[in-house]
Amino acid sequence: MAGPHPRTAVPADVPELIRLRAVALASLGMDPGPPDAAWRTTAYDWFTERVGDLPGMRCLVVGGAPGEPLLATGMAWITHHLPGPQSPDGRRGYLDGIVTDEAARGRGHGRRIVDGLVGWLEGLGIGYVQLHASADGEPVYRAAGFVPGRYPGMDRITPIP
Repeated sequence: MAGPHPRTAVPADVPELIRLRAVALASLGMDPGPPDAAWRTTAYDWFTERVGDLPGMRCLVVGGAPGEPLLATGMAWITHHLPGPQSPDGRRGYLDGIVTDEAARGRGHGRRIVDGLVGWLEGLGIGYVQLHASADGEPVYRAAGFVPGRYPGMDRITPIP
């Protein structure tokens, strides 16, 4: 698949990671709020602590050099579960925050991010990878070998004051 290769995100990318997070929220039907919304301040610290070459977590981006506009991003991290036949040591990978800027969609950027993250997890000996898919992202994930999960997801969201 031709196109720019993903690179590991660095702290200079954090403003763009937050912008793309807002793009993802809007595409999911959520209002990301104004540029000074409280979640963006929290997200700045969150991303700053989690970008770079960290053990157990990877954030990939496609686009310009650090600090320049990005076309796509996505993250993966290791989660820990009870051991079983599909993950004998209980480790699984989880993909999250995969988003391509609206103007850059349909060019394979998301797929390159997914492939890069899955490859990183497989390199760590993790073959069981999970994600939650939006309707727009589902074709990308299916093309990368993902299938519907065995158990339906459920959420419980309690407002915390």
